[in-house]
Amino acid sequence: MFRPMDQYDLIIVGGGISGLTLAARAAYGNRLSSLVLEKEQRLGGCLHTWRVEPGFWVELGAHTAYNSYKNLLQLLQERRGLDDLVERRKLGYRYLDGTRLQSPLARLNWFELLLNLPIGLARARKTAASLAEYYGALFGRGNYARLLSPAFAAVLSQPADGFPAQWLFRRKPRMKSAPRKYTWVSGLQGLAEAIAEGAPFEVSSGAAVTSVKRVADGYELTTDSRRLRCRYLAVATSADVAAHLLIQAHPEIATRLSTIPMAEIESMAVVVPAQRVRLPEVAGLIGVDDAFYSVVSRDPLPHPRLRGFTFHFRPRRLDTDSKLERICAVLGIRPDDIAAWREVQNRLPAPKVEHVALMAEIDALISGKTVFLTGNYFHGLSIGDCADRSTREALRLLKTHEHKEKHHA
Repeated sequence: MFRPMDQYDLIIVGGGISGLTLAARAAYGNRLSSLVLEKEQRLGGCLHTWRVEPGFWVELGAHTAYNSYKNLLQLLQERRGLDDLVERRKLGYRYLDGTRLQSPLARLNWFELLLNLPIGLARARKTAASLAEYYGALFGRGNYARLLSPAFAAVLSQPADGFPAQWLFRRKPRMKSAPRKYTWVSGLQGLAEAIAEGAPFEVSSGAAVTSVKRVADGYELTTDSRRLRCRYLAVATSADVAAHLLIQAHPEIATRLSTIPMAEIESMAVVVPAQRVRLPEVAGLIGVDDAFYSVVSRDPLPHPRLRGFTFHFRPRRLDTDSKLERICAVLGIRPDDIAAWREVQNRLPAPKVEHVALMAEIDALISGKTVFLTGNYFHGLSIGDCADRSTREALRLLKTHEHKEKHHA
């Protein structure tokens, strides 16, 4: 049974950091009646915190936020203040090559660097270059293969050699009142929850959208229990889900979104009594020709009894038992030392250099329309990239609404 048709000014599909940032900016800016629909029972999307016990959590998705995420921090400051930010201790990363732990400098060939860097600085350009092309020119191909290729794959949780160089390490303004690297007092998922708490928009979790179609005054959406209408529609999901949702309402946009490839990551987190782990304290490990891209440690947030580690495995390499076996070998523990573990599937866009032009094409297609797109596939994969995109789309939405109101006045 469907309830009577509900009408909103704005409906946002997706309750991750992208959808919630857009909802908050649109609602606070102009008091549009807004609804966020999230198919999962929790908010956060790629911000996925496993709360093991009070005061101890492990991240299953994104791990760290930075003070260069200015649009996100400004929104949090307006909503809640920044008192609940928790600074992360500075610890280093190590490469794991078979059984050897190595520092980054141990894998660097200085002669090759000095031979390539002057020429690379003079000639290399990030625009239209991949990570392999740009940083290979700067550091030398051997250094890139030994040092940077596995590091970029660890950062992006996918093979990263073809990733657009201009999307990584962009200079951004920092909010100096915030710690340089931080999390939230209850884990990164708490960032999303803090934006939604007491906000002037509705949130409906466990509400998967099954269809979207155009109607005379906007859009009609269907979930398994509701039919909804809105003047403006924002889609804040992964690119492939957005393509599926928009195939009827905007087939030309959906067709282009459907060409964006996705990467799968099999993530497994473990909690271990601190005294059982032989691995020294680290921020994380970078896998070299290993079954995992990276291991991210909770060590920057010390706990008196427990340590937590999230292994981001390459897809379809190991079954669950084999993953646990590899984890035990890396940490120097026995299977019965693991106090708790959890396994999740993560998905991220896998852009290549040509993706930059595709995003410009999609932006041109949605210009002037009442559909708004945001997510981690526009200008980068980070939390800050998502918040930046959502802030820009919220501004476009408010300008569109203002223009329509003036036109109808």
